Amino acid sequence: MERGKTLDNKRLIMLVEMAMGIAIAIVLSQFRLFRMPQGGSVTLMAIPLLVIAFRWGGKAGFLTGVGTGVIRLFLGAYVIHWAQFILDYPLAFSAVGLAGFLGSKPLAGLVAGGAGRFFFHFLAGMVFFGAYAPEGTPVAIYALTYNLTYMGPEILLSILTVPLVIQRISPEQIALYNWRSNAIELLSFLVPLTAMGVIVGLRDSIPAINYAAMAGWALLAIYHGLHALRDWEAAKTGLLLISVPPAIVFIAFRVLELL
Repeated sequence: MERGKTLDNKRLIMLVEMAMGIAIAIVLSQFRLFRMPQGGSVTLMAIPLLVIAFRWGGKAGFLTGVGTGVIRLFLGAYVIHWAQFILDYPLAFSAVGLAGFLGSKPLAGLVAGGAGRFFFHFLAGMVFFGAYAPEGTPVAIYALTYNLTYMGPEILLSILTVPLVIQRISPEQIALYNWRSNAIELLSFLVPLTAMGVIVGLRDSIPAINYAAMAGWALLAIYHGLHALRDWEAAKTGLLLISVPPAIVFIAFRVLELL
């Protein structure tokens, strides 16, 4: 009986913190640190979503992000199509919850959460805002540049500020924010994603990057494969990182080609 009561109390605390995370994210979204020349504003709204994801896990992070995105609809979200709203708001902000699945490697989680949000903004830009691309500029390059100019600084700010917040509320976790211990997971997320991105997005426009990314992807696959033979539990996160995000990018681009 006591255990059930403890679980109920813990669930209640989680729900309260998720609600607070949504509220703080909405408030922070109204305070623009600066507006980028091409459009898009840099804010700190992702920070409470990331903190919730690290404290309560990926599922809580996803739900908090969805709630934040939906509430943005009632506060003047820029919407031109229902699919664009889903991509730019619920899906983009729910992707921040990816960080929670990498709680033991939080620096990699911060990058994964930011990149997940960027990906959905990028898709929305390609599909619904391609008409704004300057003449002669490929839509993919335009959407990439537009979203990177404000998402890049937001990801960097998250990397700099989230550890400070975590240090105040969960000081025992700060030791996990170590670049050396996060290096393999960071590479395992970024290198395959870059390889798939240039293959299906930029095609053969930058062959050197294509070859380098593919070679890095292959080396990481070999590393994690050998590691899995010795310790599957320790290696499965890396194997998921080198396979699932690139597969999502590939499928998304193929769907776009059919639209």
